[in-house]
Amino acid sequence: MGDEAARVNAECKMQNAKWLRFQFCILHFAFCISMLSILYEDDALLFINKPPGIAIQEPLKPEPYLLEDVLQHAPGAFLMQRLDRGTSGVMFFSKLASINAKLTRQFETKDIRKRYLALCSGELAEKQVIDAPLVRIGAIKFAVGDDGKRAVTVVTPRRATPRGSLVALELRTGRTHQIRVHMAAIGHPLLGDWLYGARDAVRPMLHSAELVMTHPLTRQRLRVSAAPPNDFVECAEERGIVSRDEDESSIFECG
Repeated sequence: MGDEAARVNAECKMQNAKWLRFQFCILHFAFCISMLSILYEDDALLFINKPPGIAIQEPLKPEPYLLEDVLQHAPGAFLMQRLDRGTSGVMFFSKLASINAKLTRQFETKDIRKRYLALCSGELAEKQVIDAPLVRIGAIKFAVGDDGKRAVTVVTPRRATPRGSLVALELRTGRTHQIRVHMAAIGHPLLGDWLYGARDAVRPMLHSAELVMTHPLTRQRLRVSAAPPNDFVECAEERGIVSRDEDESSIFECG
């Protein structure tokens, strides 16, 4: 009887372990489905609305990452751009190796235009063109430095208040941490930017709002956009940068 009870107990533990693994798979699957928000897709290109807080490539510690799920959806897809873990919004992948050189050429000739929205500290009311070279100063940190690579960011204020400002940004170059470093350099670091500012929001409040390019096959101009996620909108509302009764579609339009 003792052996039988032990056998039944062992089987119960095994079934419980299987059930837990099953539940984990369901949760992981549901998480991945919600993570892979497709904005545009055809035979050549895949545009994703990246959620904040998700790594694009495989991180050091085991956790879901965006590229893993993109490859499940589109096997063989090529990563063509990167966004920081904390950044949300539009990014794209190539689905054909034959078009990668054309896409790289568009990056080099500045034919691909990337526009962002950001919430920054302080009252920023005047348009600025920041032309300041960036240099690496640590393992993950950059700064403005004369011996760095040229970086140009166009900053257009959308709303300016003493508690923070909403700005639209266009990159003329594509350096690592370019927006974050440039905004900190002019005294208006992004809200939530723990590396270049302060931990005063849940994440660095940066959103990739729009990407415009020439389709490598059709040669037609392609524009893909994404509205800011809830945490971005809520942060803007909490600081009084925008009010809850305003039309979000016009406030957060990037153009």
